[in-house]
Amino acid sequence: MPKFGFLAALVFFSLSCATARIERAQISPESVTSLGTFEIPRIYSPNSDSISSPPVLDGKTLVVDFGPKLVNLKASYLEKREPVNALNADPQESESRRHLNLLATSSFGGSGVTGESELAYSPLNSLPGQCTCKDWPKMFRFRLKSRWEGLRYGADYKSIDRGFVSLAGIGTEHTRDESQLWGEHGLGPFNVRGSIGESWEKPLETDGSRVSRGATLAFSLNRPQWGAMLASTYRWVEQRPSPNQEATVLTNTLTGSYRPFSFLTVNPNFSITEERNQYTGIRTGTPRTELTFAYTPPLDSFKLIGGSSFARTVSADGLNNFRTFGTTAALDWKLGRFLGEDDILSLNLNYNQQLDFTSSTNSHNNFSGMLQLKIFGF
Repeated sequence: MPKFGFLAALVFFSLSCATARIERAQISPESVTSLGTFEIPRIYSPNSDSISSPPVLDGKTLVVDFGPKLVNLKASYLEKREPVNALNADPQESESRRHLNLLATSSFGGSGVTGESELAYSPLNSLPGQCTCKDWPKMFRFRLKSRWEGLRYGADYKSIDRGFVSLAGIGTEHTRDESQLWGEHGLGPFNVRGSIGESWEKPLETDGSRVSRGATLAFSLNRPQWGAMLASTYRWVEQRPSPNQEATVLTNTLTGSYRPFSFLTVNPNFSITEERNQYTGIRTGTPRTELTFAYTPPLDSFKLIGGSSFARTVSADGLNNFRTFGTTAALDWKLGRFLGEDDILSLNLNYNQQLDFTSSTNSHNNFSGMLQLKIFGF
């Protein structure tokens, strides 16, 4: 277990030269993304025909400070059950996945530059030979950011191994590396953000790699009760080393946020993606619409989040012609002091449907649900 030893040694070294404190222990990760101005829950869940099993009651968080505003180190560990593969399968046969996370932030001695790095592992307790990916798939992320007067700018880098699974249960099918340079400037209620980036992906079906380069320009407007954002992204995608496999992708997105009451938020979203093969000249269009809402009563005893999305993909040659529909609902009910200081019972339901009008064998329907008991503090 060399990676366990590495994390243990790093935490031990941190404790030997800093003051440590235990934060509130959390039994399970947040199941639904909090709904902010432009933060909406993920409509589509991982493909699964089964109901997810409750997580194993095991999770700890440790925070270490290296002096004032120098380095903050946070280590966490969580273990939960993987969803079973069939409705009639025994839940006890589901495998257990461990999540180890190490997060470090630093202000670089008051220079105005802040850095953040994260290292995460998601090993699965499975028998040898059951997975063709790495035994310890990892995710590494690094960010530097600063500001100069009204301008904020930074650089990001992220590397993900095939088989890595996030706390939200989203898996990575291909090894992927991506980098980005970005900058944004606020002009009163308006905000302008631009970025350029590049990504490298290694698909399993080929010996080459897929390289994508692109630029994004976004304008946003934030008011007390509503907001809007218009973003345009242009990408150049090529498949190496295969010739004549270049494509350009243009995506325009309009996102809105409306809060008619203090307890209700509505987020509509509309986007159009057009992909053009540079060799054949064939164009493929995908319009997509999405609507989500969040309801929190004045007493704050529970929170309800729901949403639905619809997309249609059609290509000029008729090879791609399918429709996708997804809907989700999540209910968080605050139990108060039951087992810990603040306990929450969470219920999540997701339904996905894809209809392929070219090949009916590619059509499918997926329904999944999860019931979680979240315990904060003891």
